[in-house]
Amino acid sequence: MVKRRQIKPIPTFWVSGIGSWVRGHDYINLTAMPRLGYCGDVGDARHDGALGAILPPRRNRAPMKTTSLWTRAVNLLMLPLVASPLGAQGQRADSMAKPPFESFSVIQYATTEGPGPQNILRLDNNGEIALAARSGMTREALPAQAPFTESQIALLKAFRLLEERNDTLKTAFPILDPEETRQLRGRVQVAAPRLAEQLAPDVQAFVQELRAIGREGNAYTMLFSYIIDGLVWDEFEESSLVDIREVTAANPFWAGEVWALYPPRAFAPGTNSISEEGVSLKVSWTEDAIPQMLPFVADVPTLIQMFDDYRTAGGVKHERVREVFGPFDLFDEEGRFTIPVIVEDDSNPMYRSAKAMAKAVAGVAPEHLHLTALVEEFKFRDAKQALVVAYHELMWELMDRLVAGGFVRKPTAFADPSRAEPADIADLVFIVRGSK
Repeated sequence: MVKRRQIKPIPTFWVSGIGSWVRGHDYINLTAMPRLGYCGDVGDARHDGALGAILPPRRNRAPMKTTSLWTRAVNLLMLPLVASPLGAQGQRADSMAKPPFESFSVIQYATTEGPGPQNILRLDNNGEIALAARSGMTREALPAQAPFTESQIALLKAFRLLEERNDTLKTAFPILDPEETRQLRGRVQVAAPRLAEQLAPDVQAFVQELRAIGREGNAYTMLFSYIIDGLVWDEFEESSLVDIREVTAANPFWAGEVWALYPPRAFAPGTNSISEEGVSLKVSWTEDAIPQMLPFVADVPTLIQMFDDYRTAGGVKHERVREVFGPFDLFDEEGRFTIPVIVEDDSNPMYRSAKAMAKAVAGVAPEHLHLTALVEEFKFRDAKQALVVAYHELMWELMDRLVAGGFVRKPTAFADPSRAEPADIADLVFIVRGSK
């Protein structure tokens, strides 16, 4: 089975009314579509990723680091479903001003086999149980905060979202309350400007390369989905700064990290991918852009057919693909794809540029984030968990800084979705050849 990397889930409302999609993903048995990957953030109304829960993982960022519109959550839609085993965050007093768990953003950076932790936390009142037990609580005291059944407790423990020691139930993953979230983002806001300044010349050169082929509009998507939220994670893994997510008999169901925080970010794009035989079709998305790109979610079979046409024939061969995806300006009248293609070969200047930026970010981000201090302040399990959580905030903040500095422009579908035309969706899509 193809590994997939996950990060951001598809919003539940996205699929509501589309067939029998359940909390973001249809039981069209996506498990039978191992090529789909999802990456993303789940948990808030904006990114409630049911989708990613049912689809198989892609090497989370490329089993998307979270890969997923479907799977960085479903790899292709790459919309953001985004936990760690035990040792979770030592929580502070449970006196947090109480937003309900359904208002939290739940993010997973994980590979899953079937439903992921985000999906489990969205079932029944499982999230409220986790929230109530963040500082530890006895079974006798828990019902006053969150009624439960023994089957719920068993499920949460089986998915390593809850642990029990000495008759005390305790949440086994980080939940950051409003004040902790504010503090974490404050630290990130200090690091992001320095990193943006360092990257600016390389970003400008990357944009220029896309401008030369008439695809400057794809710069934001490719910078974020391919480099900042893609290759950087590969660098982290290769340097053992984060663990490789692999589901095993000893570590069943899912592997990686999951966490929750409040309030959700106002703008946090995700990425989904379809991958096979070294070729990946990547699609960036946000909740607000989804209504303009429904075929990418509602007609998955045709989307996969389009991907297969490219992979096997280099262009569109099926009339159904032309009918459904023709308006999105992904290919010309002859069926030849016009969206950017990155060939992962050192002879390719664009790939060399992307790799150089990824190495630069991965080389300095841990230092800028002060991981040891984060572990101490937020009681993360270790520096690896701290990096996963904090870098997610950093990557979104970094993109905001690059946009504010005029180094890259948000696609129309992100900047003003209500004004986006079907052809604008092409700025959210690109192809990678030779990827892992």
